[in-house]
Amino acid sequence: SFKPFKVPLPVPPKAVPGDGGVYRISADDFQQTLHPNLQLVNVWGYDDGTTKLYPGPTIEVHKDDTTMVEFTNKLPGTHLLPVDPDLVGDRDIAPRILTHLHGGFVSGENDGNPYATQNEYKTGSVAGATQRVTYPPQPRATTLWYHDHALGMTRLNVYAGLAGYFLIRDDNDTGEEEGLKANKIGIPGGAYEIPIVIQDKSFAGGQLFYSDEAEWEPEFFGDTIVINGAVQPFLTVEPRMYRLRFLNGSQSRFYHFKLGPTFNQIGSEGGMFDAPVSLKSILLLPAERADVIVDFTGLDGRDLVLQNRALPEGVVSPATPNLGSLMQFRVRSASVTTPPGPTSIPMSLPGTLPNFGDPGPAHYRYITLEELLDSDGDPIQLQINGREFDDPVDEKPSSGSIEDWFFVNISADTHPIHMHLTHFQVIGRAPLDGAAYAAALDAARQAGTTLPNNTIDPTPFLLGPEVQPPRNEQGWKDTVGAHPNQVTRIRQQFDLSAGVLPPQKYVYHCHILEHEDNDMMRPYEVV
Repeated sequence: SFKPFKVPLPVPPKAVPGDGGVYRISADDFQQTLHPNLQLVNVWGYDDGTTKLYPGPTIEVHKDDTTMVEFTNKLPGTHLLPVDPDLVGDRDIAPRILTHLHGGFVSGENDGNPYATQNEYKTGSVAGATQRVTYPPQPRATTLWYHDHALGMTRLNVYAGLAGYFLIRDDNDTGEEEGLKANKIGIPGGAYEIPIVIQDKSFAGGQLFYSDEAEWEPEFFGDTIVINGAVQPFLTVEPRMYRLRFLNGSQSRFYHFKLGPTFNQIGSEGGMFDAPVSLKSILLLPAERADVIVDFTGLDGRDLVLQNRALPEGVVSPATPNLGSLMQFRVRSASVTTPPGPTSIPMSLPGTLPNFGDPGPAHYRYITLEELLDSDGDPIQLQINGREFDDPVDEKPSSGSIEDWFFVNISADTHPIHMHLTHFQVIGRAPLDGAAYAAALDAARQAGTTLPNNTIDPTPFLLGPEVQPPRNEQGWKDTVGAHPNQVTRIRQQFDLSAGVLPPQKYVYHCHILEHEDNDMMRPYEVV
């Protein structure tokens, strides 16, 4: 165990573009100090030519920019962690990279997903080691992130350290607080905007530990919290307002934050809200983000600990241990820096809530989340609609169409489902007789009847009406929690960027990375 709150919170620097404005970023291995007791830990991270870092340097662009990035694989020939050969299929067990802009509005070939890009980028291959991507202008200012997505080893590559922030700005949200480029919405900026990516790790012999075996495990729960690459750090703050951009970058662990001061959430994965949402606690599943203002005014001299509380009712995870204390905020007993910055939470924001208007969805799809168990009742595989990743594509939405997707969870745990390409609206959740639905689904499959998408309509098995999501889940999202014995409905438009013609290839999946790597990921095509 490590003594907490001994390391100041690192803030990843901004990535520096090279010639021609192209970001040239390498995935590399190096050593980094995460805590004084650990000395140098072998990690993987990103290098923009100025700094090798885990997590990677933050790429920051304006929403109207076209951004070009080259990701080059400079990893060693052997993985830092044990690779399960059964999960990589006919792909290489040596380190491969495939970098995904999570939440990005991009073409399939630039998305960094293993359905559109099957020839991933191998270490030691001069010709095939660099992934060149072009990201078009994005729809809204928001918090995205980039991370590895190599088939069958996403969990290992991200755990080793291959992740970083990708912030989208606009003329309202400039990221600055002073001068000509100050933001126009009265929120903290500059040194008072802090990215916070939370992960859980384990260590053995002073190095990262994932597993003794190469065999797949259903989930990974570390025994040590690491934030921005530091073990249980502290942040010294002034008695004023701060903007905290939370990202759950963990493999499997859910977080239910509580701090003391109110969280004023101003945005989620897809962009800013139209007004702040005041919350005492915030639930974040893997890959979810929360853009939050916290006011430390009047708390001079206090030490506040960001706590991980018990999960809300209906949210299910087998995580252990709880890891209650995440990081510390030390409110400095001094006057605030001049000028003091914003002094009140804005009543309104320039963001928008999803509104797809009339005529509404053109198509409904039922997506069943399933868990295969062995004779001892232990999970051996996760599936969507009873399919494996390499099975033929079922979902082929038309370009520009609006669809409602119903995630029918008949497994034991909550799954954070992530859609590539789209930002969506969470319509609501309805209670389900999961056992009855599962029995009827199994009978239909056993009968050999041709089933659309290999699933059935859950409507006859609902136990009550659909309930709207909480206010802070009503903004634009790219990841949603689908809870056991519930049907979670989202609405999305499969809109392609200007000049990108269908078909385009994407995936959707559970963002518990162990689940994603063992078939809870399916391809889809926009046609």
